[in-house]
Amino acid sequence: MLQQPLLRFGLRSLIEQLDAVGEVVEAATEQEALRHCAEELPGLVITDLTLPGGGTGLRVCRFVKDRRPDVPAIVISGDAAPAAIAAALNAGADSFLHKFASCAEVLEVVEATCSGRRAWVLGETTPRSAESARLPGADLTNREQEVLSLLLKRRSNEEIADELCLAQQTVKNYVSKVLQKLGFGSRKELFRSVEARVDRVPRPRTRSTDFPAARPSSLAS
Repeated sequence: MLQQPLLRFGLRSLIEQLDAVGEVVEAATEQEALRHCAEELPGLVITDLTLPGGGTGLRVCRFVKDRRPDVPAIVISGDAAPAAIAAALNAGADSFLHKFASCAEVLEVVEATCSGRRAWVLGETTPRSAESARLPGADLTNREQEVLSLLLKRRSNEEIADELCLAQQTVKNYVSKVLQKLGFGSRKELFRSVEARVDRVPRPRTRSTDFPAARPSSLAS
């Protein structure tokens, strides 16, 4: 899902070069993308952060991830601010691609994401894997990224501690570091920023199991 028809055409032309990609389906709006996903879950989702008519591709990302969390999802945006990155993570995105990325970077990110690896291109020249990914304005360690991911799911310090097998005080320290590095004064400030940026992305619901298995296709909308 991309706002500009020319950008959608260019992206489609690029990813069709990959042997692992099957049929590519385009969607210009959130409603159109949701309809495609409901009819037959794609094997890959590539979505813009914001869409025409007040829509957001993150809702589509969440819709797909709620049903098949193993379906890879890439968020594309011209905005690489911390709140935009946090919103993408909150919606379940596996990779983030800045709109100024080169053709080679686009292909590398698509291939990496389809292979189960996370990649982040934040306006720089070289895509980075999950092991070395860094959010803009921050230098998050792998553990801090894990804490951020759970923090964005509104998990308490106790819940994060249980999931990551850490002491609560350790989690508290990690949360403070993450918020400081991202430039937020509190959890509430982070949540407000994310909600304002994505127009209240729906929270995860119970995953349905009655949807068809993912096809070897890509949704580039």
